[in-house]
Amino acid sequence: MVKIAIMGCGVVGSGVADILLEKSEELSRKFNKKIELTRILDIRDLKGTPYEPFLTKDANEIINDPDINMVIMTIGGEEHAFTLTKKALEAGKHVVTSNKEIVAAFGRELVETAYNNSVRFMYEASAGGGIPIIRPLNICLASNDIYEIQGILNGTTNYILTKMYRDKMSFEEALAKAQQKGYAEADPTADVDGHDAARKIAILSSVAYDRFVDYKDVSCTGIRNISYEDLELSSANGFKIKLIARSINKDGKIEALVEPLLLGEDHMLAKVDSVFNGVLVKGSYTGDSMFYGKGAGKLPTASAILGDIIEILTGSSEHSLPGFVKEKAEMTTSKQDSFRFFVRLWKNSISTEEMEKIVVNSFGKVAIYCGESEVNRKKAALITGYLSREELDKKIEELTKSLNIKVENVIKVED
Repeated sequence: MVKIAIMGCGVVGSGVADILLEKSEELSRKFNKKIELTRILDIRDLKGTPYEPFLTKDANEIINDPDINMVIMTIGGEEHAFTLTKKALEAGKHVVTSNKEIVAAFGRELVETAYNNSVRFMYEASAGGGIPIIRPLNICLASNDIYEIQGILNGTTNYILTKMYRDKMSFEEALAKAQQKGYAEADPTADVDGHDAARKIAILSSVAYDRFVDYKDVSCTGIRNISYEDLELSSANGFKIKLIARSINKDGKIEALVEPLLLGEDHMLAKVDSVFNGVLVKGSYTGDSMFYGKGAGKLPTASAILGDIIEILTGSSEHSLPGFVKEKAEMTTSKQDSFRFFVRLWKNSISTEEMEKIVVNSFGKVAIYCGESEVNRKKAALITGYLSREELDKKIEELTKSLNIKVENVIKVED
């Protein structure tokens, strides 16, 4: 018999409880093991809910109960969730979590603790919500040398960018809509500044490259500076702006960053809109593999947790330590590389014809003048040819010094 306790009965924890209460008999028959939900830890009383009969407010009732085999950790935050997770592992209990904070910050320690106690620490739901991605990286794509991962890993920012473009909204207006719908927290910093996506790409990179990538080493640029005009003018020229988390394995050195990018409309991730997430994995044998689905939400995330539960039920608790526990990744940057750049300008009253000449004179014939915004004719944009960031900065300095033009935003173009 497998007795399961849930720590934290919020959105995700209650989703796991709902599925277990609905499907435990069916899963027990299918996998020939009795599965039973026995305890739910929460600070609330949960009165009048189906979870009330399982309630405990004392974590020790779970940790010290020898009959409980498995703990589902859905408490948010770092320190408290980490402490309880480690205690559960040390007590000989498998732990499954959706908490990306503890996986990104303490994953190495928790995986090693699980190994030393002959149990499993599983975290499929921590990086892609309902999208299966950790298991494919660990098993299905294991024969590949993964050399790049690109992902839309934050549904909040993807919803905001989609809403801004479709409804001609400012960032602030779209953020308010996301908060009204429950897609964004009251304090949206982790989402809109890219830190949530940074944790997720660090987790995926550690698994894919078999070396620990610290989320603190992931360079982050969020979406606060994206305007409707950016989305309008890039779209008119065949691009979509997305917040992309990416990592590249270059000769054993890892580059990892989160930043807005212009994607061509035929790019796989350009078609991922609203709250949906997508992960593009590039492997030596498979080429491009795309994983798409809901990256958050009660039941999608709970479904990923159930997948980990089932893997523990059907697999062996004897396992080897992954490489990322033993070795830290050597990080690198691509400052010397050349890119095309989208540049949004405040051009004041300079005419279209004059702006076209200015763009060619400043950036050469390979540059594209994107035109003026329909909502504000004083705002315009251009797309450069291939330049290093240092070369771009010099050209921008020359442009703004000699003319009544202000550069408002710069975004890299992904080819």
